[in-house]
Amino acid sequence: MTAPAVLRFTIPGPPVGKARARTIVNRGRVHSYTPNKTTAYESTVRLAFTAAYPGHVPLDGPLAVSVRAFFWPPDRYRHQTGIESIPHTTRPDGDNVLKAVADAGNGVIWRDDSIVARWTIEKWYSLTPRVEVEIHHHEQAGVPG
Repeated sequence: MTAPAVLRFTIPGPPVGKARARTIVNRGRVHSYTPNKTTAYESTVRLAFTAAYPGHVPLDGPLAVSVRAFFWPPDRYRHQTGIESIPHTTRPDGDNVLKAVADAGNGVIWRDDSIVARWTIEKWYSLTPRVEVEIHHHEQAGVPG
């Protein structure tokens, strides 16, 4: 099955940034784990993608990936028109939202996120929190290849 030139899917709900791995010492042994919120969000990303593209075979590069994250607005913006044109400038950081999507896609959307040659991230407000992802393959990525 050949993948379309552009893949688009939406992750419902508020965007979540990838949290740092936590490390604990238990009975003299060091253990690292990913926080539950990050693990749950990465599962949501995979479910959203597989619902949009059942039977998808992970892509190989080069790819260009665009991520648009939409966050619930603070009270002062809620009744304003054109809310999706107001940039979101607080936490989580855009690179952490991007990393959550990137890591969730490993082995499902793409072979490994290292094959993505270009990443872009935008953060906006919206009354419908979500993350929109667009993936361009090969020539459509604007990446020599």
